[in-house]
Order: sequence, then structure tokens, then C-alpha cells
Amino acid sequence: MHPVMILIPAAVLIFGPRAWVSYLLKKHNKKDLDANVTAREFVRGVLDNHKLQGIKIESTDIGDHYDHKAGAVRITRNRIDRKTLTALTTAAHEVSHALQDASDYTPFVLRAHLSKVAQVVSQVGSIMLVAVPLFSLTTRRPFPFITMGTTVFGILGTGLIAQLSALPSEFDASFNRALPMLKNGYIEEDEVKDARIILVACSMTYIAASMVSVLNFWPWFIGGAVASPTSRPIQIALLSHDINTVPAQIRPGNPEKPRSRVVMETLVRPIAKPLIRSWFKLSRTF
Repeated sequence: MHPVMILIPAAVLIFGPRAWVSYLLKKHNKKDLDANVTAREFVRGVLDNHKLQGIKIESTDIGDHYDHKAGAVRITRNRIDRKTLTALTTAAHEVSHALQDASDYTPFVLRAHLSKVAQVVSQVGSIMLVAVPLFSLTTRRPFPFITMGTTVFGILGTGLIAQLSALPSEFDASFNRALPMLKNGYIEEDEVKDARIILVACSMTYIAASMVSVLNFWPWFIGGAVASPTSRPIQIALLSHDINTVPAQIRPGNPEKPRSRVVMETLVRPIAKPLIRSWFKLSRTF
């Protein structure tokens, strides 16, 4: 399969939902509604009604979110003191996460735990991805493909699971909590449809992120070590322990090239490059 056949869908998944969300949020953030409260006041009222006075409300420049560790609902500066549909809708979504946290909502708790696990795995895995090849080259011992493969799939797999685990809590926050709250006297009936569209668009960004995590496995099956013509004979030889299956140019005693140099080239091209690309993609999802 040609790489373009993967890059085009990946680009659509990454930039399409984000562009749609950005357009909708800007469109519905231009005009204030005839609401009685701003986004800040809305969040404070919901928290106080649920006896969550300890949770803070803060402005931010890095996007609306609920910070579990700091116990804070954060709304962007251009929305927190506004009465626009975008401001109220995003505020309702983020305060819903605070309610999930306070009630120990199972999908939210599971999401938090899996995110921590994914972060630890990515940190440990990144060290192994650097240390194992260096150790193998300096000691001239066989390259541990199984160890490296397990590390890569561990990093990508836990990242994917963490992304997928976010979906239930996101859907619940948007459609089971935020939308009913907004309907309860904060927005007009003709504004409910637009609020729902905003919530759907925001949910699509999480679905897209999950699909991008799935695509992170692609180099290992099509363009990476698993499918590489140069790495396949080496993997077969390592599994079968048959030196005759190893390409002649990297067998011991061949005078054409130093064995360590050929091994380095063979590993770096089909294995290290897709591995490094995949890890950097994963690291940007956290």
C-alpha cells in the first residue's frame, strides 16, 4: 500500500474535526445570548448546587478543560466572562467532568487511571527504545527484537486504550449532563440544536484522536519493521536460529562491510525510523 493512501486519511482525521470545531466555536462565540449568567457564573452555580465549593474556576490559554489534580474547571479567557452559546456549552461540558469526578463515575475514574498508566509506560518505553539498541551495539549481542516489539506495542497499545477510554465519559458529559443542564432555563429552545452540534463536534475530536492512535500501528505492519523486506530475513533467522537464513552481507566473516555497520544500517532504516516516528506521534497525544 502506498504511504499516501495512509497519509491522506490520517490528515483528514487529524485536521478535519479540529477545523470543524474551531469554525463552530468561533461562529457561536460572536454574539452574547439573553442569558442570565456568564460561563463563569454558570459553572459556579452548578458547583454550588452540588456542594462542590472547593472546586475552583480559572481562566486559561490552553483550552477548556477540567483539571482533576488541581480541582479546577478552566475556561478560556475569551469565553469565561461571556454569555455566548459557545461559552455556556463548553462550560457545561467541563463542569460535567467535575460532577463525574465528584460522584466517582466509573468511566471517568477508569480514564484517569489508564491515562496515568499510559504516561508511565510511555516514559519507561522511551528509555528502553534508546537504551536497548545502544546496549546491543556496544556489547555486540544479538538485537532483542522481541523486547523492542513488546515495548513498541506496549507504548502504542496503552496510548490507544487511554484514548478509547475517554469516549464514554466525554459522551456522558456532553449529552447526559451538559445538554440537559443547558435546557434547564439557560438557552432557548431554538438554540438547543446548535448546542448539540457543538457538543457533537467536540466529541468528534476525541474519536479522531482514537483513530490516529490506531494509525500509529501502521508502520509496523505496512511500512515498518514487520513488513520490511530487509528486516524479515533477520527476524526469521532470530526465531529459527538458522544462520543460513541471514542475508550473506551481514554474516560473520564477510569482508565487504564491517558486520556492525551493516547491522546498524539494517536496523536503523526499517526499524528505528518508524519506531521513533510512532513514539513521537504517541507522545503528542498526552
